[in-house]
Amino acid sequence: MPTTSHRQGSPKPPQRRQPTGKSKRPKPRLSDLLILECDSATLVRDRLNLGSALAGLITHPVANLLRPDKRITLVRTSTKDRLLRELADTLAEHGRFRAILLVGHSNATGLQLTSDAFCNWRTLGEWLQPFGPEFLFFAACEAGKSEAVRDLFKPMNATLLDIYASPVKLYDTQASALLLLIGMLLWSNEIDDENSFVLRIVNYINTGGQVYRWGKGETGPGHEIAAESWDKVASLFDRGPWDLSQILTDFLKRGHQSERSSE
Repeated sequence: MPTTSHRQGSPKPPQRRQPTGKSKRPKPRLSDLLILECDSATLVRDRLNLGSALAGLITHPVANLLRPDKRITLVRTSTKDRLLRELADTLAEHGRFRAILLVGHSNATGLQLTSDAFCNWRTLGEWLQPFGPEFLFFAACEAGKSEAVRDLFKPMNATLLDIYASPVKLYDTQASALLLLIGMLLWSNEIDDENSFVLRIVNYINTGGQVYRWGKGETGPGHEIAAESWDKVASLFDRGPWDLSQILTDFLKRGHQSERSSE
C-alpha cells in the first residue's frame, strides 16, 4: 500500500495528563485492540479498508459469544485536527491498548496518517506511545523494514514487545496472516512463536506475502548489520502477489488439456 505524496508538518502526539493525587490506584485493565484506519476515505475508495472489515468480524455476535470480554476500538482517521480529538477521547475513555493494528498507505519513509498529515516512523511511534502497546501490527507497505522498526521502537521501548509488518509492498490478499495473528492474540492472549512462524511461511507460499516479526532489541545498537541483511532477504524473495490455489488449478487444467490433445 504505497503512498504517492510526502506532506510536511507531522502533528504532535496526544499527551496523557499527569495525576495530581498521591493515592495509589489499582492499574486498570488494558483494552485489547485499537484499530487505526489511516486516511480512511482513501482506503474505502481503494477497497483497502481492512480495519473496518476486521472490526466487523471481531464484534460479530458469534465472535462475541466466543470471547465476550474483548474490548475493541476502531478509529477511522480523516484530518489531522479531527484525529487529535479522536485519539485524545479514545485515550481518556479506554486508556492503554495491548495491541494496535494500523491500516494505511505507507512507504519506507513513513505512513499517511490522515489526508493532510504524513508521519515519519519515529513521529508515528510518538503518537502511539501514550497507548502503551505491547504489539503493533501493520497492514501497510514497508513498515517492516529494519530502519522503520527501529524508529518505532524508540518511543515505545518501555512497553512494546513485537512488531508484525511487511518489509516490502503488501497487497490486500497477503494481509490474512496479520488478521490470523491478531485473532490468535485475542483468543489465547498470546502469540506462540512456532505457530506464528508456520503461519507466516504458509502465507508466503499461498500469497507471496512477507510478514516479519521484529522483537525488542533486534534492530537496536549492535544489530544494525544483521537487521539490514533481513531487508535484503525480503527484497530478494519479493515476487509480488500470487494465488497458489489458482496456480495449481491452471497447472492441472493445462495437464488435462495436454492429455486430451494427445489422444
